[in-house]
Amino acid sequence: MNALQATDLVKTFHVEGRTVEALRGVSLAVPQGAFHAVMGPSGSGKSTLLNLLAGLLPPDAGDVSVAGRSLVGLPDRTLTLLRRRAMGIVFQDCNLIPTLTVAQNIALPALLDGEKLPAERLDRLLGLVGLAHRRDQPADRLSGGEAQRTAIARAFARDPGIILADEPTGNLDSPAANDFCATLTRLNHALGAAILLISHDPRVAAAADVVHVLRDGRIVGDFETAHDPARVSAAYLGAMA
Repeated sequence: MNALQATDLVKTFHVEGRTVEALRGVSLAVPQGAFHAVMGPSGSGKSTLLNLLAGLLPPDAGDVSVAGRSLVGLPDRTLTLLRRRAMGIVFQDCNLIPTLTVAQNIALPALLDGEKLPAERLDRLLGLVGLAHRRDQPADRLSGGEAQRTAIARAFARDPGIILADEPTGNLDSPAANDFCATLTRLNHALGAAILLISHDPRVAAAADVVHVLRDGRIVGDFETAHDPARVSAAYLGAMA
C-alpha cells in the first residue's frame, strides 16, 4: 500500500472570465517510508497539487488516497481530523504560534485532540531536529531555520504516514536550507513517515530519492536523484525540454 496516491487529478479554475487548467490528469504515488519531491516552474500547478493531496481543495476529477483511504467526498470535519492525525503539512511560512514555546508548538496537534503528546515522543522529536536546548524558547525568538525545524517536528508529532512540505526552504538562506534538508532526511530515516516535498530548487529536491517533474499541469517525467544536485538539475532540464 502506498502512503499517498494521486490518480488522474484534474483541477480547473475560472478567473476573470477565463478558464485555467491547473492540473490535467496528474498521477503519482509515494510508497510507505519513501522520500519524493515534485519540481516545476512557477505556474506549473505545484501548489494546487499539494492542496488537493492534503484535502484542502477537492479535485474536479480523479482521486487522492492516504494509506489506501480516499479523501474525495469526505466531510470537512473528517478531513480536518485526518490531516491532524494521518498526515503532517509544512508550509513556507512556519505558522507557529509566537507566544508558545518550541515544545508547546510541537505538541499542539495532540493538544487539539484533547491529548498530551507523550514526553518520550516530544524529547525524541526535539533531539532529531536539534532543538532540545531551545525547548522552552518562545517561537517568536527563533531564527528562521529554527522555526522551520520546529514546524517539521510538529508535523511529525502524531506519527503520520505522510508528510507534505510546500517550498519549506523558500524563506531560508542556503545554510539554513541545507540544514533543514538534512533534518528532513534524518526524520524520514528515523521515524519512517513518507515525505513529498514541493520545490523548484535542485539542491533541495536532491534530498529526496525520486523527483516528479510537473509542467503545465501534467507530470512530464520522473527520475532518481542519487542525492546529487547536479544530476537533479540536468534531469529536470531534460524533462522540461
